[in-house]
Amino acid sequence: MDMHRLSVEKVADILQTNIKNGLNNSNVKLRQKKYGLNIISEDKGQSMIAVFCRQFLSPLMFILLIAAFLSIAIKEYSDAVVIGIAVFLNVIIGFVQEWKAERVALKLKAYEVPKCIVRRNGEIFSIDAKNLVPGDIVILPSGSRVPADMRLFYVADFRVEEAILTGESKAVVKKIDLLSGEKVVGDRTNMAYAGTYVVAGKAEGIVVAIGKKTQLGEIANLVVKTKDEQTPLQKQIKHLSWILGAIMVSVTGFVFVLGLIKGVSLKEILPVSIALAVAAIPEGLLVAMTVVLAIGMRRMLKRKALVRHLVAAETLGSVSVICTDKTGTLTQGKMAVAHVVTRENDFAFRQIKDISKNVNELFLAATLNNDAQLIDHKQRVGLPTELALLEAAYHLHIDIEKERLQYPRIAEVSFSSDLKYMVTAHQLDHKSRVIMKGAQEKVFEKCSMSDEEKKYFQLKANEMTQKGLRVLAIASKDFDDIGDIHFVKDLKCIGLVGLQDPLREHAVETIRQLKKAGIKVVLVTGDHKDTAINIARGAGIFIRDNGVMSGLELDKKSDKDFIDIIKNIDVFVRVEPRHKIRIVNAWQKQNAAVAMTGDGVNDAPALKAADIGVALGSGSDVAHEISDMVLLNNDLSTITAAVKEGRTIFDNIRKIIVYLLADSFCEIILIVGALLVGMPMPLLAVQILWINLASDGLPYLALTVEPSEPEIMSEQPRKKTESILNTEMKTIIFIIGIITDIGLFGLYWILYKFNFDLLHIRTIIFTALAIDSFFYVFSIRSIRKNIFRVNLFKNRWLVYSVVLGILIQVAVVYIPFLQKLFYTVSLGLFEWGIILGLALVKIVGIEFAKDWFIIKKKV
Repeated sequence: MDMHRLSVEKVADILQTNIKNGLNNSNVKLRQKKYGLNIISEDKGQSMIAVFCRQFLSPLMFILLIAAFLSIAIKEYSDAVVIGIAVFLNVIIGFVQEWKAERVALKLKAYEVPKCIVRRNGEIFSIDAKNLVPGDIVILPSGSRVPADMRLFYVADFRVEEAILTGESKAVVKKIDLLSGEKVVGDRTNMAYAGTYVVAGKAEGIVVAIGKKTQLGEIANLVVKTKDEQTPLQKQIKHLSWILGAIMVSVTGFVFVLGLIKGVSLKEILPVSIALAVAAIPEGLLVAMTVVLAIGMRRMLKRKALVRHLVAAETLGSVSVICTDKTGTLTQGKMAVAHVVTRENDFAFRQIKDISKNVNELFLAATLNNDAQLIDHKQRVGLPTELALLEAAYHLHIDIEKERLQYPRIAEVSFSSDLKYMVTAHQLDHKSRVIMKGAQEKVFEKCSMSDEEKKYFQLKANEMTQKGLRVLAIASKDFDDIGDIHFVKDLKCIGLVGLQDPLREHAVETIRQLKKAGIKVVLVTGDHKDTAINIARGAGIFIRDNGVMSGLELDKKSDKDFIDIIKNIDVFVRVEPRHKIRIVNAWQKQNAAVAMTGDGVNDAPALKAADIGVALGSGSDVAHEISDMVLLNNDLSTITAAVKEGRTIFDNIRKIIVYLLADSFCEIILIVGALLVGMPMPLLAVQILWINLASDGLPYLALTVEPSEPEIMSEQPRKKTESILNTEMKTIIFIIGIITDIGLFGLYWILYKFNFDLLHIRTIIFTALAIDSFFYVFSIRSIRKNIFRVNLFKNRWLVYSVVLGILIQVAVVYIPFLQKLFYTVSLGLFEWGIILGLALVKIVGIEFAKDWFIIKKKV
């Protein structure tokens, strides 16, 4: 029930409580049995062991473990170690990702209040807050944290900071008046909510909800219930795992049975079958993925983006929608003077060059009628509004300390939410100067102005308000005898000051870059409509007709209707946690990859629901814990840099997969073809495993540090459903396989028919398969440009790995003890010419395929 819409008497009647005396002990005991304890969660969750063991249930885990056992069976322990490392890394990554939700519940419990003051049986007690029940009467002093959701019935200049629920740090002035109509949490001024902080004043209220039923409890429930979706990369790797598993089983069985049918001995065919199965599984893929992601994380950290989970680093590359808050990301997160109006002046503050007498008088008054402190212009103490005025005075070269000493304060009327103004009196020779600062309507009441002056200042105040500025009026007057400062009048209005949380320096350029990259930016804020619209327009977020929606309007939409119109909404205002989840889910239903920024406890459910949860560095521990990435500098531009790195990561993973899979299929088709035509095995098990481990191993690790391609941020985000192996990648793998298979099989058949020694033939085939991968890796480096249009030496680690790999393969061919180990013989220049020729033909084939796709994309 919406208690804010009911009178205090009605609430007390529903909860059967007495405002003056509170509940009696018998009532408390009955209600404790009915409602339980006032705690957010008592669910201990799953054990670490259970979460850890579940990581082994994925298809890729099964496949890799089988491959490890097969490697041990044929005594290839080095392969088994590599696979073991891949399994270990994958399990650790999965465990950390899943365990984070368990820790968030503990963080939320930190907002539970240990003690509180209640009135029971007509007496006041301090009790454990967990023992509160609905109907209890709670007293809230300044500096306390609210222990439960309450309907207030007494307030004395009571202000509460509700950022934990609304995301807005400005303290809310509370009243006891009945509210009509639907209201979001931030507008329910007669309620106090669990976990919020009392900034000033005192209040009393009736407890209407405890534990999980509170607004904070609902956030905790949303966090637990919100499904933590797998990233697009995780889904793609899972799909690829099933395919590779089917290939492994099929290859092992088919080659083994075919070999026996063709008369190959069990001793020869069994190790070859197992070696092919192991070679078909790119066990280096998980290692390479981990390295690529770790390098990407390190690059992002240099740009002030702390990625907390490895797989999240890649997901950033697929982001197509960013739902961002206003405060701290688009704006600087602090108040600043934006506009100044005096009787003679009307201009944006940044345009001030020569300070006039009127402007000097205005900011001198703002400096004196001010309780904030700027210590060495570094340490800031005071309210945001007053600090903004001091910053402006400092910018105008007003010596703040000197002026305050010259005009000491002798009397004051402190600001209050009821008065909406502050008055100070200062010693001025033999007179006293009275200065008033506050809401324009309150200040104007104390001023002596002509109708023309009042109309002028009112018009300017309205213009600034429409721009989303907070307007303060400042007035002053010198008196011989001020009398009672509470009743001063006939002041002179010096001018108006418009304040706002200004845009970050690079906000407009950031939005422009994101648009160029095909990423839509949506403003999602708990702030009011006018403020949000002005910030969005200033930042360059295009707002269409009917492109602004409030939380209350969203409540009236069904999920289906909302999903249909989500693409037309550019700004969401006065939203609550449940609204943010609906926004994220609606975009995801449109197949968008969504990044959500947030800093408060209220953002936690949406941060978890989003494909990428992005917490601000200045945010709460809960936001940090549930997020995938933390913006250490709170700047939206950091996300742009992170998106670029994410796209680079996916590019490099895709290149590595193509590289690793290409040779695996070459070896399979070559051996199956030889068995079908009744020829001897062209490769031995030890040679297959050497190619898989050594020849392919060095270049794929070098591809992990491949720099981003220049065009990467000019492309549209890839679709979430797009396969990690798209048509272009499959075509390249097919071309590599076909050209290699036709060339090598033809070469094998000719050499065998001309009665070459089988050991000699196998050495040529073995070396050709090992060497050509060192050449075509340079074609795979770029999928957007021809090999002749890229700098082949830009990735020096790739060059080093290729040179080292070639030297190792040459050693295997010529060093005697390695010849015995790998069953090779020395080769002459003629054989090397054939091997290099095959490699060149393969590169030409790949480049033709790339050019065809490049031309197709342009058309």
